[in-house]
Amino acid sequence: MRFFMKEKILLCSMVLLFVTSCVFAAPPRALVKRIDMAKMFLDDIMEAPDTEIPAALIKQCRGVVIMRQYKAGFIFGVKGGYGVALVRDEETGEWSPPAFVKAGEGSYGVQIGGQAVDSILLIMNKEGMEMLIKTKFKLGVDGSVAAGPVGRDAAAKLGPGTAILVYSRAKGLYAGATIEGGLILNDNDANEKFYGVKGITTQDILFKKAVEMPDAAKDLINALKMYETRYDEIKESKETKEK
Repeated sequence: MRFFMKEKILLCSMVLLFVTSCVFAAPPRALVKRIDMAKMFLDDIMEAPDTEIPAALIKQCRGVVIMRQYKAGFIFGVKGGYGVALVRDEETGEWSPPAFVKAGEGSYGVQIGGQAVDSILLIMNKEGMEMLIKTKFKLGVDGSVAAGPVGRDAAAKLGPGTAILVYSRAKGLYAGATIEGGLILNDNDANEKFYGVKGITTQDILFKKAVEMPDAAKDLINALKMYETRYDEIKESKETKEK
C-alpha cells in the first residue's frame, strides 16, 4: 500500500513540475504586446503616404529597430520608451528573432505638452551594425543618422556613409526647442523574461542565434517580408514596362 502511495505522490509531483514549467515557459504578456505594438507601428508608418518607407530601403537594410518613445513635461522633459531590434542574416536574408531595447533620454528646454513618437530605424551599413553590438549607443554620436527619404527613387538619394535612417510619426501635442541626445540601450531584463534564458543579451539574440524564432514574433516577421516584396513587385513591373 505504501509503495502505491509513494508512486502516486511521485506521479503527481512530476505532473505538477511539468505544468509549472509550461506556465513559466510562456513569455510574459506585456512583452508579447511590445512585439505586437512594433508590428502595429510598422504598419502605421508603411500605410501613410507621407512616411511610407521605400521598399528598396527595407530590402537593402541590414537591421531594424522599432521604437515608441515618450516626451512629456513643462520646462523639463523626460524621454524614454521601448522597442525591439532585429537584424538580417547576411547569408540567408532571414530576420533574427527580436531582441528588446529601450530608450533613455533627458532634455532641457522650453517644452509644453506631451508626445508619443513611433520611430523605425533602418540600419544601413556595417557602422550601424556595430552600434547594435554595443550595450548602449547614442544616435548621431556613435554613427551618422539621417531622416529617411521617401519616394521610389529614395535609394538613389542615400549617402554611402549613412549608418541609420529614421522614419517617425508623432502622436500628441508638443512644442518647443530642446537640447537632447537619443540613447538606445539593451533591455536584457526583458530579454531574460521573454526567452526564459538567464543572462541572455541583445547581442546573443541578434548575432549568435542563441534562441529560436518565437511564435509571438511571426506576425512582425511576416510584415517585414511583405513590405520587402513590394520592392520585387515594383522592380518586376518596371522591367516588364521596359520590355
